[in-house]
Amino acid sequence: MRCSVAVPRVLRRPLPLLLACALLIAVLGVVVRGRNAVTDWDADVVSSVAAGRSPFLVDLARAVTNLGDALWAGIALIVIGIALVAAHWLRPAAAAVPVVALLVGAALAPLIKLVVERPRPPLALREVVERSTAFPSGHSTQSAAGWIALGLVLALTARTARHGHPAWRWVLAGACVAVVVGISRVVLSVHSPTDVVGGWTLGVACAVAVVAGARRAGVLGGTLD
Repeated sequence: MRCSVAVPRVLRRPLPLLLACALLIAVLGVVVRGRNAVTDWDADVVSSVAAGRSPFLVDLARAVTNLGDALWAGIALIVIGIALVAAHWLRPAAAAVPVVALLVGAALAPLIKLVVERPRPPLALREVVERSTAFPSGHSTQSAAGWIALGLVLALTARTARHGHPAWRWVLAGACVAVVVGISRVVLSVHSPTDVVGGWTLGVACAVAVVAGARRAGVLGGTLD
């Protein structure tokens, strides 16, 4: 018997969310270009975190941040996709969707960086070398795009429903990865909190747009309205 999976409204009608994300990114992009209460708060947070971090926390952040790196996250998503295909959880085309979302995020973030041109936190505070501008955080974008897309794809599979796994848990797991990656960027003093929020927002938009598009194209089999 075929098992139906409820499709979230945001994937059936993604436009309102995508417009809201675009608006938030535009507003933040304007705000962070100047000196104001938001950018002052950003600087205070970065300085406070840098002053209180331990060597262990720095090492942990360096490891966690790789989950948002385009190369390492891409490799991880490909390996997980192959495993899910081998386990008959996903079709090959569906397993590729999170990688596509990651690549879309990796392409869009640098374009916005060129427009906003926000400087990164002071060089003396940074624990890793980064040469691009700050807003939005590329690692935060890529982690949200790739890992949340994976959660959405898994949430839409009939196999997931048959095994009694609540769909929201997969999306929450992907979101948790994005959260820890974003936090790691602040811990390493290569981004301010608003850079991370901008990255998360862009990443969510990429994940929803790509998964919704894949669903409409029939790539995500085993889903029913």
